[in-house]
Amino acid sequence: MEILKRTLPVEDAQGWHLLQDEKKTWIEDSVDEETNEVVSAERTEVILRKGVKLTAIDISTLKENGITSVHVSNIPLKGNRQEHMNLWEATLKVGSRSGEKKKVYIVTAASPTAAETFISDYLEINVECTFEAVKVSKLEYSRVIKLYDTEREEYERDGKHHVRWYKSQIFSMIEDDEEIETGSNDTKTVLVQATDFESALQSIKAVMGRNEYDERYNSFKAMQELNIEEVFIPDESVCYYSKEELG
Repeated sequence: MEILKRTLPVEDAQGWHLLQDEKKTWIEDSVDEETNEVVSAERTEVILRKGVKLTAIDISTLKENGITSVHVSNIPLKGNRQEHMNLWEATLKVGSRSGEKKKVYIVTAASPTAAETFISDYLEINVECTFEAVKVSKLEYSRVIKLYDTEREEYERDGKHHVRWYKSQIFSMIEDDEEIETGSNDTKTVLVQATDFESALQSIKAVMGRNEYDERYNSFKAMQELNIEEVFIPDESVCYYSKEELG
């Protein structure tokens, strides 16, 4: 049977199955015993569970609780897809008047399809070219480190200089919260933006030195320059540094 998913007005949803729990929400006031101040808190309660086949009574219950539309399917669905934002490397064939080249972009997205869509939209808006996606691969990085945008722009102002991206692998004997959760503390892989190879090494030490870098417990295993056209990562996922920190 074909799976149909719809967002319907509540009054049209009888006979369909809910795709998510439907909840009622309200504000509840209480008095703090220590300060005697009135404290307001948002409360929620599940009205109907995911998968239920909606009846006329269910429709009335939803309306009574101010729910005007629902996400539904024609058959009950049990699984819950979890989406996590990951780093993806998208390789594309990009054609222009000067010929065709392979270009690599890195983007934060919930899926390879979302990553490909983001890069496609970016190229359509910003670059006069033809393009074709070749491969989208998930990347694993413990850190993403960037030079502050103002310093990068100053360095590139003459049009002759460009910052580069480097991939570094560090053997580590120090666990941080991320490695404890994943169960891996042997190697940290770092993606770093820098003006040159030596600056890349020093920036990793500077940024990680704020928390856990110590040459007695960390040593570089490998460092390589990457041929990356552009990296799209939210600021909250990036560690920034200034060249002044490099000594």
